[in-house]
Amino acid sequence: MAMTTSHKLQKALRIAFCLAIVAGGTLAYFLYPPEPWSVTFPGGKKFAFSIVDDTDLTKLERVKPLYDLLYQYGFRTTKTVWVLASNDLSHSPNHGDTLKDPAYRAFVLDLQNKGFEIALHGVRGGSSTREDIIEGIEEFKNTLGHYPTLHVNHSYNKDNVYWGVHRWSFAPFRWLYGWIGEYDFGGEDSTSPYFWGDIVKQHIRYVNQFTYSDVNLLAVNPVLPYHLPDKPYVNYWFPTLDGDGADHFNKLLSEDNLNRLEKEGGVCLVYAHLGAGGFNVDDKRHDDAVDPRFEARLKALASRNGWFAPASEILDYLRAQPGWRGEMTFRETVRLEILFLWNRFLVGLSREGRW
Repeated sequence: MAMTTSHKLQKALRIAFCLAIVAGGTLAYFLYPPEPWSVTFPGGKKFAFSIVDDTDLTKLERVKPLYDLLYQYGFRTTKTVWVLASNDLSHSPNHGDTLKDPAYRAFVLDLQNKGFEIALHGVRGGSSTREDIIEGIEEFKNTLGHYPTLHVNHSYNKDNVYWGVHRWSFAPFRWLYGWIGEYDFGGEDSTSPYFWGDIVKQHIRYVNQFTYSDVNLLAVNPVLPYHLPDKPYVNYWFPTLDGDGADHFNKLLSEDNLNRLEKEGGVCLVYAHLGAGGFNVDDKRHDDAVDPRFEARLKALASRNGWFAPASEILDYLRAQPGWRGEMTFRETVRLEILFLWNRFLVGLSREGRW
């Protein structure tokens, strides 16, 4: 007897229900939080805090007052820089001061002398071949006295390492990005003219991978920093937290979140574009006045018993602590990627996000 429409519908609903159960169970398996990790910080401090400053659009007149405030309130943070002038000004994030600018170079050297960490955001705003990368890395060393310890990939630079489709460890996410992604990257591809993975492996200890909206990185992922076997040119990865402009910085470091960070004994590495203008009162006029919300959050942070150190110093310290393991399980790796996708989805609801 032929199946009736009612029976077909019931069968379809049963199949859909079973698939939903399987999907929900799979998601619950991957999202189950790993065992928490309790860390004791130097000098009896209750939590660790730093800023990883993306150098996109940085102009000296905008960024200097912000770093004057950071220094005034006792913070030593991490500032990324470009060494070489941009070779593609058609892409707006590639604009900004570089170490080729004498006044800016003097400012960066002064920051380093004050205890700030100077890191790399690629050698320039714009894609660089291996030859240019070697030139930029060596010039970084000659200027600052050392190779960069920390690197952050920049926008659509083709020399980004493990970026785009190569950013993902979970095969379905790689397939998804390969289907919808518009850009390709070759920093880790030894056949690419943009290859410099061996240089990353030799000189750079930490590379930023994902950014989240939580205030405590140890709650996002207790394995911090971490190594990924499928991405061998990067020694260690680390995540950051979204404090991109003054609005997000203010929200991330609200009093409630600071209370939680201190209570949980957490680690907060904030990703921000300090020099892009969003932390100044009026970036259209290039006004160097600091957004008062930024100073208010710094003042609130400084009043607490936190360890305020550069990102690499904090990550080095974590690696030396009992209980640090550095290698994530497959489930933990997939969990990080799911959480990042979910965070990007939420960001996309409120502003234009970019993978």
